[in-house]
Amino acid sequence: MRCLIHDFAGHPFQVQLSRELARLGHYVTHVYPIGLQGPKGRLELSESDSGRLEIRGVPLDSGFRKYSPWRRLAAQRQYARDLGRIVSEGRFDVVLSGNTPIDVQFSFLRHCRRNRVGFVHWIQDVYCKALEFFLRRRIGSFAAPLSFPFFVMERWVALHSDANVAIAPAFTEVLSKWGVPAEKTAVLENWAPLDEMRPLDRTNAWSREHGLDSRVVFLYSGTLGMKHRPDLLYQLAESLEAFNNSCALVVITEGPGREYLDKMPKRENLLLLDFQPYDRVPEVLASADVLLATLEADAGQFAVPSKVLSYLCAGRPLLLAAPVTNLAASIVERSGAGIVVDPDRPEEWIQAARRLAGNSDLRASLGASARRYAEHEFEISRIAARFEEVLERACVPSLPSVTSAPFPEKVSAQDLAIEPASEIQS
Repeated sequence: MRCLIHDFAGHPFQVQLSRELARLGHYVTHVYPIGLQGPKGRLELSESDSGRLEIRGVPLDSGFRKYSPWRRLAAQRQYARDLGRIVSEGRFDVVLSGNTPIDVQFSFLRHCRRNRVGFVHWIQDVYCKALEFFLRRRIGSFAAPLSFPFFVMERWVALHSDANVAIAPAFTEVLSKWGVPAEKTAVLENWAPLDEMRPLDRTNAWSREHGLDSRVVFLYSGTLGMKHRPDLLYQLAESLEAFNNSCALVVITEGPGREYLDKMPKRENLLLLDFQPYDRVPEVLASADVLLATLEADAGQFAVPSKVLSYLCAGRPLLLAAPVTNLAASIVERSGAGIVVDPDRPEEWIQAARRLAGNSDLRASLGASARRYAEHEFEISRIAARFEEVLERACVPSLPSVTSAPFPEKVSAQDLAIEPASEIQS
């Protein structure tokens, strides 16, 4: 197969999949945006890579601002045109695209239709629900009408892709309500690269550089939007300072959650850092005694924090504040790797943190379970084989070329399975 794998986030496990598919003999072009804020994977070719792998960055317009909607939409339109040119110039059998704003995904699918290239929609989150969540925070009751076109687009993409890959079973329920046939959907959970996120000694060069060796360290690393509850991290810093002054909270992030923490009164035990180089991330995670992840209760229906998967590889205990129905909570519980608490009960979050801070045997046991789970579930050859099956079935587009079905369609909020405002309002 000649595959184009597109990941708008530039995360580690997607490019690992591209490497493995190229090793298996497929020709793979891995595409990602240059200039997008966030943690990144190993996006440069190395001597060990197959000659069948190409990694190609597409510049994202300098006017792009992740949290400025109008600039973002303008930059995304140009980015979608650039993706279309890559498809038109290449000779691809199939495209797999994930982490992609739905307006870009919609345009990308139509380009593939014009060029008779199969298309697999990799659903990392339910974009339209995430957008409504964000807009409701900003503009209240006007969120529903403004986000409605994106619900229409996302349903259209799911219906007219040759296959859908959902990372969580809950996402298939949305697809079913939208009328997507079950045979067009596969559930393939995310993972993290075992060989890149390897366990290291608690005392290492990075921990020494930041003066963490003599402290009990709670660490958060990754995207921190407002849906990730930065307020819980600040409350934890306050509580740990009162509980045990040898505890430290390290938060490695950029963006609105970081801006929130920067504006709060300074705390001696709270260390805020920018994203670290990818090759140092194993040291970063190893420097923690407890790894933290958080997710707003209302966001649990459309998002799964992937940082939890890297945490498992690191072999450290996890403390997760997330709704129990979220896939990340399910993974932490079934792996025996940590403690899950309700994000709307900060007292449970603080009590769990104090329990972990005071019990090194519990931390060691949970950390061992975390790595054991990762080694069992994240074996890349088995994961790549499942993606191979999906991609091969999608190689011959099942729908007509050019523009496929008409758009927009006549559709109601009920058809799109949009929850009432009371269900998703924060």
